[in-house]
Amino acid sequence: MAKILAFSGSSRSGSSNQKMLEVAVQGARDAGAEVTVVNLADFTLPLFNQDLEKQQFPEGALAFKKLLLEHQGLLIASPEYNSAYSALLKNALDWASRPTIKNEASLSAYAGKFAMIMAASPGVLGGMRGLVVLRMLLANIKVNVLASQVTLGGAFSAFNDMAQ
Repeated sequence: MAKILAFSGSSRSGSSNQKMLEVAVQGARDAGAEVTVVNLADFTLPLFNQDLEKQQFPEGALAFKKLLLEHQGLLIASPEYNSAYSALLKNALDWASRPTIKNEASLSAYAGKFAMIMAASPGVLGGMRGLVVLRMLLANIKVNVLASQVTLGGAFSAFNDMAQ
């Protein structure tokens, strides 16, 4: 059974991306996957800084990285902020990319993982521009990003009361 870690790059209350993620998670579970859903805002992650990394690796970053290591797949819903992904998402991905044990393989939390990316936006493009940049980042950290992606324009009116 596939183990998938699902998260959104948004911490906003009522986030369209979080709602979209919940729908996708249910679909993955219905297909037989074991899915763990996390909220990145629940991890204490200071802005990535190598000086902090040398002092003491943040516990929130260790916890997120541990979850990444325990799962084979990623399901990521990313809001689009100025044609890119959110700072919250980038910061979490950066922290988990760092080695935490001696002789750890490069990008061990990501290498060989598969990811499905999606975005919801109130605009007509549905977050598509941000996914271009997210796809590039994930590929650069050794994640196999599925060719298919999902975008949802008009997201503020796309979800009924059952998806809230």
